[in-house]
Amino acid sequence: MIPLLKRLGYRPYQVVWELTLACDLNCRHCGSRAGKARPDELTTPEALALCEELVALGTRRVTLAGGEPTLRLDWPLIANALTSKGVRVNILSNGRSWDADKARMVKLYGLESVAFSLDGCEATHDYVRRIDGQWQHLLDSIDLTRAAGVTVSVVTMLNRRNMAELEDMRAILAEHDVASWQLQLGNPTGNMADHPELVIRPPDVLDLIPRIAALKQLPGRPKVYPADNIGYFGEHEGVLRDRSKVVPFWVGCRAGCHVVGIESNGNIKGCLSLPSALNDEDRFVEGNIRDRSLTEIWKDPDAFAYNRKFSVEQLEGYCRQCAYAEICRGGCGWTSFAHVGEMGGNPYCYYRQSMEREAQV
Repeated sequence: MIPLLKRLGYRPYQVVWELTLACDLNCRHCGSRAGKARPDELTTPEALALCEELVALGTRRVTLAGGEPTLRLDWPLIANALTSKGVRVNILSNGRSWDADKARMVKLYGLESVAFSLDGCEATHDYVRRIDGQWQHLLDSIDLTRAAGVTVSVVTMLNRRNMAELEDMRAILAEHDVASWQLQLGNPTGNMADHPELVIRPPDVLDLIPRIAALKQLPGRPKVYPADNIGYFGEHEGVLRDRSKVVPFWVGCRAGCHVVGIESNGNIKGCLSLPSALNDEDRFVEGNIRDRSLTEIWKDPDAFAYNRKFSVEQLEGYCRQCAYAEICRGGCGWTSFAHVGEMGGNPYCYYRQSMEREAQV
């Protein structure tokens, strides 16, 4: 797949931008240990210059994330700098400080949607977020955002407390007219590394994946989107992937090929979820825009080598000998690294767990 991606050309089509690490919550699953703003976060002029560079590089979609991105007061200026040039922008919020004024600004500045983080039914969500009443406040935020004429999505980090609640959650989201629902596995990095009791076990995917596939096939809202760390292959793969795509199956991580992550101090990673300094890891930071422009970093032939220069020898254990190794490349790199310390050897692969279960029968 990498030779094909190379022929198609490397472009940062999708960007996830951590506007600030500041956050008004202290969630048990936070991979970036958000809370305080980084001491060296980009200034407004630096952020606006970066917007111009993203447009020039051909970026199509930007997710404004955090921390809590709305705690950075110039977020509407950054959003407008992108939407005014035709870039699709959405914003990911925990909803804690959300209000009708923010919803109106989203509408005014032409953002595509607001995505709220919801981590289960009431007791589970408030436990993960460490604050009573947050679940109800979030549902109220969804309602007032819809009332402003803005499309709403929800993102859920799957854990051992909420994995039994998915069907109930889907019904709740439908009642509140949520358009889409992204599900992703929680990994033991950041705060979640301190809460191993929340981490789903690899064999759990044998129950989880068929249920997600069933939810994805239900009519009406919300439309279910499994994230890139859910799958891979096996009998449900064709359902899990977006059928509007030319290739309706997993074709490997696109970090550093078509996706880029920007930290709030200007550090550039192939994927924002990959660990960095706050998790005592620096191998995935390709550079900082204060030292080299994003264009220079992106076009560096040695950057993002774990993907752009991939070989099967990078994979570990089961993944190395798997029939899908060249296509899959070990699944989600963040998940693999979180569990085995390398970019290959993903234990949460549905195909792998299915084969291992069959071998035990």
